[in-house]
Amino acid sequence: MSELQVVLAHAVKLALVAVLAGLFVRGRARLCWSFAAYAVAILAGNVVASLWPAGFHTPSFWVLKQGVYDALKMVVALELAWRAFEAFPGAMRTARVAVLALLVLSTVALGALTPPSSYMTLWEWQPGVATAALWLLTATALLVVWYQVPVHDWQRAIMLGLAPYLLVFVTLLGLLERRGWAARSQLGILDSAAYLALATFWAWAVWRRDPAPPVPGGVRP
Repeated sequence: MSELQVVLAHAVKLALVAVLAGLFVRGRARLCWSFAAYAVAILAGNVVASLWPAGFHTPSFWVLKQGVYDALKMVVALELAWRAFEAFPGAMRTARVAVLALLVLSTVALGALTPPSSYMTLWEWQPGVATAALWLLTATALLVVWYQVPVHDWQRAIMLGLAPYLLVFVTLLGLLERRGWAARSQLGILDSAAYLALATFWAWAVWRRDPAPPVPGGVRP
């Protein structure tokens, strides 16, 4: 790892620690438990890869940890959808159909159209996984808007942060495929910087105070 990559990795650690602290101090972990697991996994992967690069900053470990991250991102997207619509039966029925269709399409695409996961084929299988998670997040956000479903600001922040990062991630993989492995260091720095921006946004969002509830009848205290 370059010095800049190490600096960015340490900055991401600090931001993720702030996120995890906020989740439990502000009582927001219960709003999406799978996100807490995702943040712990990202932090653990970051720590071992940056502090013990000889053993963990390797292609095989990258594929392993990326598989864990991908699975948790899908679970986060599904939990957000379930929590958003569980109290609204009509919207939940539509959400079930939409999510089931996306899961079927994603499973077929990932199983039939992508090669076995390996570091050398990451630009062939990673975009499909990231796009599947992005579809789920986007479908949830659209249904929330369509049915005007109230969601907590923290749940909205998870979706608003993760979806743009996934777009950046897929774009960088496309650049890596076109430019080859010689560009992996520069693109890795861009990915780390993008994730630092994401983690910083989450840290700000999780510690932000909830807006004051409206006063009935518009009466000011």
